[in-house]
Amino acid sequence: MFMTKLPQNIIVADIGGTKMALGHLQNIHATTASAGVLTDRLRVADPIAALERIILEYANQNQLEFDAVVLGVPVSLDRNMDLVLSGPNIPQLEGLKLATLLQAKLSKPVRLERDIVLLTLGEQHSGAALGASSAVGVFLGTGVGAGFLIAGKPYRGFSVGMELGHIPIHGRGKICVCGNLDCLEAYACGHTLNELGKQFDIPVSELFSARNKNLIPALQDFVRDQAFAIATTINLIDPEVCVIGGGIPLMQDFPKEKFKHLIFDHLRRPYPKQSVKIVWAQLGSSASLYGALAVLEERL
Repeated sequence: MFMTKLPQNIIVADIGGTKMALGHLQNIHATTASAGVLTDRLRVADPIAALERIILEYANQNQLEFDAVVLGVPVSLDRNMDLVLSGPNIPQLEGLKLATLLQAKLSKPVRLERDIVLLTLGEQHSGAALGASSAVGVFLGTGVGAGFLIAGKPYRGFSVGMELGHIPIHGRGKICVCGNLDCLEAYACGHTLNELGKQFDIPVSELFSARNKNLIPALQDFVRDQAFAIATTINLIDPEVCVIGGGIPLMQDFPKEKFKHLIFDHLRRPYPKQSVKIVWAQLGSSASLYGALAVLEERL
């Protein structure tokens, strides 16, 4: 579906492992209107129909005549940014040409972007990485996601690229949700915190403030593993800015300063240790709205 100018009213959905954040751009300006629905609504036999309903519900609630849809998706996509190759957190999407099928349902242009890339694009457009010539975004939540922008364009490798959550660590034989052994996400992501919450009978939201002496070593390992993975990424790529976001750093008593020190302590000297800026994401879910503009400018 070809358009000769940028759509004016755009619905944007950032699909996370637990929740979907929806918002829209009206006359190409981000709005404050937003809504959240559980991602479980997509874990059904017909996720395309479910996604269509969610989008139309949002449009009706906001009395919005929309021209296009941009989705940030927590999956691996083919090079055409259409076919879902792998999505262990939403396996119902695997094997589907998500953009093509949803576009046929809505009769509107639909563009997909990896959720982390969409958020990183937004932070570069209007947030913590504003004006950076190169930026890595690492978002820690249900999974561990990363995106890398060079001159505002996402690096994709051959197809997916930047699968930080699936670098191998430890070698203890723990299975990851992707099916491989010993991925970072097998040891240090939202699933890990859920396991610890059950093990110690502590609400997940209170884990970092619990001060349980038996829990502390596990949380220290968790924080170290994530910090080391980010340090590895910075050492390999040498970006101008590294943006860290997601739900985990926002948790009560998450050791943000210790976390940054762990990263800096393991960066190569003199560079990138002296050159990289490590910053916290500023825009929250609004980043996806600004990222959507970059996606449409590139692909329409």
